[in-house]
Amino acid sequence: MKHNKLQDVLLVLPGYLVYTVFMIIPLGLCFFYSFTNWDGISKNYKMIGFRNFERLFQDASFFNALKVTLIITVITVLIYNVLGVLLAVVLNRKNRVCAFAKSAIFVPTVLSSVVVAFIWSYIMQTDGGVINTILGIFGIPPVDFYDSPTHTIVMISIIISWNGLGLFLVIYMATLNTIPPELMEAAEVDGANSVQRFFKITLPLMMPGITINSVLSLAGGLKQYDHVKVITGGGPGGATQTITLLSVEKAFSYNRRGYSSAIILVLFILIVIVSVIQISITKKREVEY
Repeated sequence: MKHNKLQDVLLVLPGYLVYTVFMIIPLGLCFFYSFTNWDGISKNYKMIGFRNFERLFQDASFFNALKVTLIITVITVLIYNVLGVLLAVVLNRKNRVCAFAKSAIFVPTVLSSVVVAFIWSYIMQTDGGVINTILGIFGIPPVDFYDSPTHTIVMISIIISWNGLGLFLVIYMATLNTIPPELMEAAEVDGANSVQRFFKITLPLMMPGITINSVLSLAGGLKQYDHVKVITGGGPGGATQTITLLSVEKAFSYNRRGYSSAIILVLFILIVIVSVIQISITKKREVEY
């Protein structure tokens, strides 16, 4: 059958249009407004150059939000990738226990992040929460999960990881199933134990999946908004505020859309830089077979 380039163009055109409308144009507008003093309401605004960025890098609330965002990102990336790889290897068996465990881990992934955040906010309540009610039955004093910003951030990171681990586990298990069983059998015949097979064969051949999951987890951590918004709302004085939460606050609470756009633009650049570095590191460790 004769190849028709017009059909190819018509086939991909809807996807390109959607991507342009919802990604390219908003990104371009964000870039433009970051150099203005637009309040998001009035039709009039003026170009102020890099003044928004100068204020941003002198803003203590931005650096606190950056610290919170980085802590959440580090914790979630470690849980998604370290625990995800280990669980994929352990659960890569065909029996009822492993099937049930995989289903139990994946179920939270289909739940809305807002729903998950609401559920866990009630579970962790100091007075009347599920956890403290159970502890009270055994005579254990209640635990205040919000006694410090650090503890709160760690708990939020664990909740985020619980919500999203199933997706990363699926990717790791799919990668694991691409490894030829003959390699494992040959290594076992040569006398390699399970630990040696994991580090010498399994882990190197799982690097494509690690590359994908590392980028997804890094971008997801840096963009974190909904869990923090529902559970703490940013906390007193913005103690648990992330960069995206700060940006939304500046845009809608203080009508500083130009400044908010500058925050998002810095976040976008940070995600691109970190993703490129991460891909370059993991790509070098991928092996062919």
